[in-house]
Amino acid sequence: EMIDVWRNNYNFPIIYRRNSVNLGPDRNFLASVSLANGDYCWIFGSDDALAKDSLAILQTYLDSQADIYLCDRKETGCDLVEIRNPHRSWLRTDDELYVFNNNLDREIYLSRCLSIGGVFSYLSSLIVKKERWDAIDFDASYIGTSYPHVFIMMSVFNTPGCLLHYISKPLVICRGDNDSFEKKGKARRILIDFIAYL
Repeated sequence: EMIDVWRNNYNFPIIYRRNSVNLGPDRNFLASVSLANGDYCWIFGSDDALAKDSLAILQTYLDSQADIYLCDRKETGCDLVEIRNPHRSWLRTDDELYVFNNNLDREIYLSRCLSIGGVFSYLSSLIVKKERWDAIDFDASYIGTSYPHVFIMMSVFNTPGCLLHYISKPLVICRGDNDSFEKKGKARRILIDFIAYL
């Protein structure tokens, strides 16, 4: 019902699909992009939200026709009210358009990363050109890592001529205190990151 309200009131071309069984987060991430038919995909975790005016702000960057747009996030409590960090940056730069033609270009970019968010860990900060995503031959061994999107994003990143536009603005609201990956403890949560990036 809610999807029909959005479709009818806002004329959004929403594709809604509910699987008969839960595919798990990894397969859900991948399936959501396979259903899309736009030029770009912005995949959101179910616990995140768009910041005010984020779509309008993103639109001002689309002229660069980047393969990847990476935006920052605002961090809140579970209630989305308490602001814990108004601006979590992934890179130590302002807005910048990167062109990756060789390893030196990538080294410069990586040297500016402040955390693994700069190398695509935080799903909701990523806007990717769908044709670039679709061109990657996915390695199914990444299913179960909680980071299948990182394999794809790093593959796009390593494609000669890849354009990445860093948007040093928090376009996403990250809701804290509900990390489902922490159910087995903080050490296990960190291990998920460590294993995925090996």
